[in-house]
Amino acid sequence: MKFIKRLIIFILFLVVVVLGLGIFAINRIKTEITESDLPQDVYESSGDFTALIRTKVLAIILADEEDSYTLMEEFINLLIIDIIRENVNSEYDPLNGETEESQYIINHEQFQLDYIYAHLNEDNQIIVTVSIKRETLPKAMTAFHFIFDVEYERSTFNLVLTLNQVYLHNIEVRRSIYDYFVSLADKDQIEAFVDTGTLDLEEYTYTINFRDLIR
Repeated sequence: MKFIKRLIIFILFLVVVVLGLGIFAINRIKTEITESDLPQDVYESSGDFTALIRTKVLAIILADEEDSYTLMEEFINLLIIDIIRENVNSEYDPLNGETEESQYIINHEQFQLDYIYAHLNEDNQIIVTVSIKRETLPKAMTAFHFIFDVEYERSTFNLVLTLNQVYLHNIEVRRSIYDYFVSLADKDQIEAFVDTGTLDLEEYTYTINFRDLIR
């Protein structure tokens, strides 16, 4: 699962940096994301998430084309919550948790990152939404939306995600700005970390073979 871990870590890095540029326009970028926006079934899931993920992959392989996109949405949301709990905050449980720690992915003194989730749009693109709040003055709330084109090659079991657009609230983050932040990282090193599938930061794609996840 290292490829998804790296993707989430990279998104978190990008979000934090770009948020610093956007803080001056608090009112313009205001977006309110609540618990009701989360994929309820996924967040109510219990048990071994690795087993749940493998089960979902098998369901995608066996599904027809129309159903496979919905299953991919659930698959990605399972990966997101599993990665958060395994790598960022083991107590994270915004629907059922009772502690302050359970309500946030990251609870920094300057900002709170509370939700990351994926959903399908009408074009069968995957949109990964990242919700950020600042609860001290100046108060703010906004969200980033990362839009990925999805291509599933049924004959080879390859899933290809291609980053299409990035939005802060409803303001598109230009590709040149995105490229600038990517250039701050060592792209070759990031790609080398991915030992499952193929991450290509130049082409904005990630390719994974489902068979690698169920072995």
